[in-house]
Amino acid sequence: MTEFDIGEFFIRGEAREVEGEFQAVIIMRAKTPLNTVTCHQIEKDRWFKTSDVAAVAAQEAAKALKLAVDQGALKA
Repeated sequence: MTEFDIGEFFIRGEAREVEGEFQAVIIMRAKTPLNTVTCHQIEKDRWFKTSDVAAVAAQEAAKALKLAVDQGALKA
């Protein structure tokens, strides 16, 4: 499992099962000392039939988020 450093958080993409279908989610883990973990569905109301397809979509979304942050998306 690859985690990306995006400043105050480490992120990774995963699949989550909910009632037999799968969501692609980005897991955000706050850096120490907080250690808070949150899940965010990458596309609202988008479900996948297999965990593999959801995991690939989540990993690609995590990579895209990392790239956007590296290019200054969070700078105001």
